[in-house]
Amino acid sequence: MPRLLRLSTCSVFALGIASGPAFADLTAQQVWDGLNSAMQGFGYSVSATETAAADGLDVTDVVMRVTDPEENSTVSVQMEAIDLVENDDGSVSMVFPRSMPIRIEAAPEDEDAVNMTLDYANDGLEIVVSGDPGAMTYRYSANQLAVSLTELIVNGEELGREAARFDFVLDDVSGSTTTETSDGTTITQDVQTRAASYDLAFNDPESEDAALLSGSMQALSVASAATLPEGFDPSDAQSLMSGGFSASGTLGYEDGQSQFAATDDSGTTSGTTRTGAVQLEFDMDTTAVRYDVSATDQAVTLSGPDMPVPVDVSMAESSFNIRLPIAESETPQDMAFGLNLRGFEMSDLLWNIFDPGAALPRDPATIALDLTGKVTPSVNLFDPTAMARIEATGQPPGELNSLTLNDLTVEAAGAKLEGSGSFTFDNDDLQTFGGFPRPTGNVDLTINGANTLIDKLIGMGLLTSEDAMGARMMMSMFAVPGEGADSLKSSLTINEQGHVLANGMRIQ
Repeated sequence: MPRLLRLSTCSVFALGIASGPAFADLTAQQVWDGLNSAMQGFGYSVSATETAAADGLDVTDVVMRVTDPEENSTVSVQMEAIDLVENDDGSVSMVFPRSMPIRIEAAPEDEDAVNMTLDYANDGLEIVVSGDPGAMTYRYSANQLAVSLTELIVNGEELGREAARFDFVLDDVSGSTTTETSDGTTITQDVQTRAASYDLAFNDPESEDAALLSGSMQALSVASAATLPEGFDPSDAQSLMSGGFSASGTLGYEDGQSQFAATDDSGTTSGTTRTGAVQLEFDMDTTAVRYDVSATDQAVTLSGPDMPVPVDVSMAESSFNIRLPIAESETPQDMAFGLNLRGFEMSDLLWNIFDPGAALPRDPATIALDLTGKVTPSVNLFDPTAMARIEATGQPPGELNSLTLNDLTVEAAGAKLEGSGSFTFDNDDLQTFGGFPRPTGNVDLTINGANTLIDKLIGMGLLTSEDAMGARMMMSMFAVPGEGADSLKSSLTINEQGHVLANGMRIQ
């Protein structure tokens, strides 16, 4: 799958997902040389026959191939011809065949040998290249782009579409890509599609096992920018990290939906998913990586033989973010982690399993966590030798310097916990807290509705009076009355001597 993903990226580039005005006259030979060089830069070998034409250049019998000796695999793209036509305005039009087969051959050790052919088809594809050899800009549009599985052979046995199928379709595609070559390569792109759909299925001819997944999304868009260092090795991540690599991008879509099913000896498990708007952002360079994913209006249904009742849940909003330094450093670097699950609801059928009398409030639930801090990495996470040493010795890959809890919110069944605070860490003191750097700082917590929730759990039989008494004693040790009738608050502090205090009272 990683090879297929990389192939898809390179194939999209080869199709010239791009736009921009003409800056100078380009020749067909320059455009072909640029494409050839780019594919070789991604690790592909390229063979073709070049023939000069009155209007430009005809390139025939094109084969682009990449191999992976470790996986004993080969991926190749074949095209009968690419016509490059020089236009009067100094741009060059690229004409690709309507169908381009992608062949994948893999025989990893101790695994099944697989030969696969995918058909990369297009309808109404138009590509125009402008600029100059050092900064080419491509403009492209297509009524449809599609990838379909046309042949699958496993251990010498061919499987038809009734046994395995895969189709991925993009409708009404338009976009732009610009490539600049100067001390490396910079690629920027912006692509939009009206809709995307996928359909895949597998049926094991020797058993009852089967699976299928299909779905669609609207207004799919991708924008990215990447700088690739000169002479980098696409199979060696460390060569990217040491050469000024950077990448950033966004991916978004709306109105996503899918259906899935899996069958085995016990029966069929099936379900559906639905999303409103989805957005993914990422940034990466030689020092740090950041991901930020968010979604709205999510819903999942699930049923199967191992489930007492069908699952039916929804979420108004969810998000996840992380920032992580990846390069060795002598100074503290920023880090962050966030998780938001807001407006979680489930069907009354699920509620009734443990609360048939509706004793608990069924308001939407929320879990939110927002952490930021500083860490000092002691290794480069893309250095395999250093990471192997860390794994062998069990030593941490760096030092934790500080943490700030910007927000903690847990709200469910009528109770709500909130918190915030910050700590610094002394990495020279690993004795006070049993091998963990000694923290200094405090966190403030409030909880509303805890006693009411405990009373309801006792009435439902989910909590015994003895267990409830222990819980209330713990709360009385760490908390004091808050603002309301059923409100508690606590300020937990760790001082420079390593003492732990709750509301000013030392407890350790």
